[in-house]
Amino acid sequence: MIWICIFISSIIGVIIGAFIMYYKARYLLHDQKTLYNELQDKKNKLNEYQKELSNHFTYTIKLLKKMEDDYRHLYHNVKRSANFFLPNTHIQDNIHAFNAKKTTIKNEQLPIEAPLDYSSNTENTIKSHDNK
Repeated sequence: MIWICIFISSIIGVIIGAFIMYYKARYLLHDQKTLYNELQDKKNKLNEYQKELSNHFTYTIKLLKKMEDDYRHLYHNVKRSANFFLPNTHIQDNIHAFNAKKTTIKNEQLPIEAPLDYSSNTENTIKSHDNK
């Protein structure tokens, strides 16, 4: 009689365990699918963001090139106007270039001393520590 009770309770325990494992696996599978879908959404958003960023930098590079061209045109226009209104400025430019060549920058370095992490007077600290 005891063997029959043990056998029936073990069968009931196995059946209850199987149901618990089934629903737990189903719940974990649902969570895994949810996480996978979120991952795919995040990947898509990341790809879109990378495309937007790439387009932004491409557009910025185009604008910078256009600014460079406009600056060159402005510089040449100012230079032509200056040559037209002030024809003798090339002499002044040569004088300025000559003065700039005369000046030299001396790179003198001052001696740099690294700060110490300790006092240079260590004898007094040792004596005062021993006296305590």
